Amino acid sequence: MRPLSTGKASVARLAGKVLDLIYPRNLYCLCCGDTMEQSRIHGICDNCAKKINWLDHDPFRASLDEFAFDHLLSCCVYGFYPRRIMHDLKLHGKPYIAENIGLLMAEKVQAEMSPGGSLEDIKSFTAMVPVPSTPKKIKKRGYNQAELLAKCAAKKLGMDVWTDALEKTAETASMRLSSGLERRNMLHGAFSVPQSACAKVRDADILLVDDVVTTGSTADACAIALRDAGARSVSVLCFASSARAFEFGQEE
Repeated sequence: MRPLSTGKASVARLAGKVLDLIYPRNLYCLCCGDTMEQSRIHGICDNCAKKINWLDHDPFRASLDEFAFDHLLSCCVYGFYPRRIMHDLKLHGKPYIAENIGLLMAEKVQAEMSPGGSLEDIKSFTAMVPVPSTPKKIKKRGYNQAELLAKCAAKKLGMDVWTDALEKTAETASMRLSSGLERRNMLHGAFSVPQSACAKVRDADILLVDDVVTTGSTADACAIALRDAGARSVSVLCFASSARAFEFGQEE
């Protein structure tokens, strides 16, 4: 994603301050829109939080042999409320949501790296790498939601974010109704590590960041590109995911 020009960046900051005055952060629940106590730093009221299926395990654990990534860290199951939150972030022009969700994702990493967590043997990750988007989608949306989430989570974790370590080199058709196998075929070769980033990716422990993981095909294609460039390990961090990995070839 190209950096904003100085003028555009100033306008974006000013717009953010104006929105903060009109719609104070964490005053309205991201799920139901009702007012709530501002002490709820994740932007989700207690009532809605109880309706979200929060995950305390890797839902893809039993199928990890099918994927090029090593772990999947997912905050919750992709259901009604997580879908609504992600739609607001991706489709309804509400990038400020990334701050709340990024914080949740950072806390997920911290929990899994603590004693008893699935990543307790990993001392640290080298950097976060957001799943890239195409210039066409970024121009339409104004931002890459995976990059926003990565930067917000990284701020809490004190990690670097490599936005130049992975690029999407091919446009893909909508995969909403495609099976895992169809998605894998459509994404074959769609991602690559630029030559300029190969040196830092080599032997790195990467935390790949995306908003939602359903079949795992996108994360797998990205992990393959990073592995081919010499990454030592690739784990995936997302806000929401399917309750389990879909077998490739099985319809969703």
